[in-house]
Amino acid sequence: MGLDDYVHYLCYADYDDESISKLLGKPHNCSSSKPSMLDFNMPSITIPSLTGEVTVTRTVTNVGPVDSVYGPVVEPPLGIELERNPKTLVFGSNITKVTFGVRVRTSHRVNSDYYFGSLGWTDGVHNITIPVSVRTKILRNYV
Repeated sequence: MGLDDYVHYLCYADYDDESISKLLGKPHNCSSSKPSMLDFNMPSITIPSLTGEVTVTRTVTNVGPVDSVYGPVVEPPLGIELERNPKTLVFGSNITKVTFGVRVRTSHRVNSDYYFGSLGWTDGVHNITIPVSVRTKILRNYV
């Protein structure tokens, strides 16, 4: 996570532009549309109310050897499909960070509790594991 990720969080949490500008030491304006917390670059993915499908993004930094290629290792939560884009992460001498998207879809037709899985990447030696938790929320709760 970097400075931009923390600013993203402050905008999501409704901190005013003046407070964020004071913290940064320079002017800053949050966009008029509230950013999604699903895209907060945490080392995990949690979707508390999946109603069909959503795409989340994450950025990873290579701390391993230059010219590393990582392939996917997926253990999706029960009834959940995880589709990565790109399917492999390729790092080079001038590419140390890679952003990828994960399309998350549910096959549940009713509300569910949280189901857990993981999205991983491996180069055969090094492994990256991103925990995934998803709760399907199709129907409104009635009291």
